[in-house]
Amino acid sequence: MAKAPEPGKTHHRTINGMSQTDYFVYIPKVMSAEKNILYTIHGISRNAEEHIHGFTAQAEQYGAIIIAPLFPKESFPRYQQLGTSVNLERADMAFDHVLQDAHEWLGISPAPMRMFGFSGGGQFLHRYAMFYPKRVSRMVLAAPGWYTFPDPERKYPYGIKSTRDWPNLKFAIENFLQIPTLVMVGEEDDLRDKDLNKTREIDSFQGLNRIERADRWTATARALSRAYDLPSEFRLENIPKACHAFESYLAHPSFADQVFDFLFERKN
Repeated sequence: MAKAPEPGKTHHRTINGMSQTDYFVYIPKVMSAEKNILYTIHGISRNAEEHIHGFTAQAEQYGAIIIAPLFPKESFPRYQQLGTSVNLERADMAFDHVLQDAHEWLGISPAPMRMFGFSGGGQFLHRYAMFYPKRVSRMVLAAPGWYTFPDPERKYPYGIKSTRDWPNLKFAIENFLQIPTLVMVGEEDDLRDKDLNKTREIDSFQGLNRIERADRWTATARALSRAYDLPSEFRLENIPKACHAFESYLAHPSFADQVFDFLFERKN
């Protein structure tokens, strides 16, 4: 039997199977009665442990466990899109292994989840929520480079239409639209840097930078929610002075608090 994790520390966990999966866990010194859990997804810098450190103070305040999976580039080069195809390099399935291991090791219920994703992690998160909307209760997307739009005429991952690599896709968009969602983007996160997807198709309908793309995706989700007459919440927040770096967002005093307040529904 695995040793119980020590409170107040970060733990590195490895799951051996068809492919090795790693994740980091922070256990607060005092657990909340609700057993709050934050699942946080890293960007392409793969800084999963940095996410733990960035949210430790809030984890203690809320008595929340933090779980941060790690998607190595060599195993999951396109984890942001959940995988290369329906059969290859499925990051969503690797994440499910993390959930199962955490459930058995920590005795916690894996879903519904309150989730945060930064940059490529925000891409992973909103696509994961589209595939599995009943698993996600609330989510925060910080600075995704581009988005999957809930558009049945555009092929996945630009929209939700099936492709040769992703055949027979079926999405319960009405369920997805009812997940309360906060999109955060830095006021200075408008550069067309080397990590930004700059294909003509994305530029033309999503915008030229992360600010424009966040605005268009959020507006589309709101409009579609109204069309379905759903009680949806899609908020867009700008982070002052933040550029495209996780530490830049963390440098804003209220950023981490905003993430936790939204996910755990603290009323001001």
